[in-house]
Amino acid sequence: MNNTLKKITPFLILALSSIIYAIFIVIKERNLGWGLFAVIALIVIGILLVGIDFGLKKCLKNYKKIFLTELALVLLVITLYGYKFNRTKTLIIPTEFDKGYVTIIYGVENSKDLSISALTWNKSIEIPISGILLTSSDYNENLRETGMKMGSGIYLNSDETEKGFTQMAESEFESNGQVYKFRTWKIQDGFCCGYSTKEVEKYKVELKNEFEKIKASR
Repeated sequence: MNNTLKKITPFLILALSSIIYAIFIVIKERNLGWGLFAVIALIVIGILLVGIDFGLKKCLKNYKKIFLTELALVLLVITLYGYKFNRTKTLIIPTEFDKGYVTIIYGVENSKDLSISALTWNKSIEIPISGILLTSSDYNENLRETGMKMGSGIYLNSDETEKGFTQMAESEFESNGQVYKFRTWKIQDGFCCGYSTKEVEKYKVELKNEFEKIKASR
């Protein structure tokens, strides 16, 4: 194989791309502001990749081993990044849903488990018309990202509808001597979505009352 081609490795390609993109940002943005940190980070990443590439070439020497090792490391990082940041739960609300909030209350005995494990990548969760889902799952049984769609298949926060949603501050309440943690998402038409500490506290009181009504009726 041509000696020049042997110098081309996944890390060198990524390093060059990183530095070129940093230069592109500098040229495109007249006033970098916080973008300066992105430029510095890209350049540092580029330099680190060149250094690691140099070290691997010194240790492994064989081009095929170097290429496959770097490719495997790139794929591993992509997989880990996707696992950490792209695992998504999709909350499915009824098409006729008219509530302003969707809430999941955790650790409720005799309630359905969400069945989310370390291997779960995507999970669809049906939300009742009340907007409050009780689950026996632990609060930490969760997926980082959240999507929300109506039963008709239309996603909120999309061009298909004016409805949007955002997650509110996570909180907890006490009922009959037991503490229940919950996550709440606010739904709103038009520009979405702002909320205040006062709103969170007000909703927590209302949620506790609704929760106790639901528990009493079971």
